[in-house]
Amino acid sequence: MGHLSPVSVLFADARGFTSLIHEHGPEEITPFIDEFFKRCYNIVINHDGIMDHFRGDAILGFFNVPIRHDDHVARAVAAAAEIQAAVPEINLSKGRPDLLKIGAGITTGMALTATVGSNTCTDYTGMGDVANIASRLQGVAKPGEILVSADVYDVVAGTMPGAEKRVLELKGIDEPYEAYVLP
Repeated sequence: MGHLSPVSVLFADARGFTSLIHEHGPEEITPFIDEFFKRCYNIVINHDGIMDHFRGDAILGFFNVPIRHDDHVARAVAAAAEIQAAVPEINLSKGRPDLLKIGAGITTGMALTATVGSNTCTDYTGMGDVANIASRLQGVAKPGEILVSADVYDVVAGTMPGAEKRVLELKGIDEPYEAYVLP
């Protein structure tokens, strides 16, 4: 049935993807997203995370499952920074320097990790507030931003001072939510 595990969750999503498809057509945009997904996969795996899924224009990665690392928060942050750094390279490689822009959200906490699905199609995933809030953070992150929970920032503040604090209203969260934009 799965088990509760401490995890760090990284969501990253292309900004304005629907408009990009409408304006440029799927034939032009698909190579950008394909390259984005390939880079994200390699970056997450290189930091000993797992890629939970690719959906539309978004990725979801987990850190600290199944491979345990005391520094899983720092690994998630480093992966997000590498992903953001890869976006201009992807754009330039496709001859469109400013086309693809990404927002990212990272949280850390407990998730139920389990293999779910049918007899013929399964998925190893993590479920819980930690994943939902990471999704909400990436949803409000501006292009080029990595928006992290206060718990994440507490861990990385010593190596990333000067983050901008934001108090956000997040869907499904009753109280204002404190987050930080990493420098």
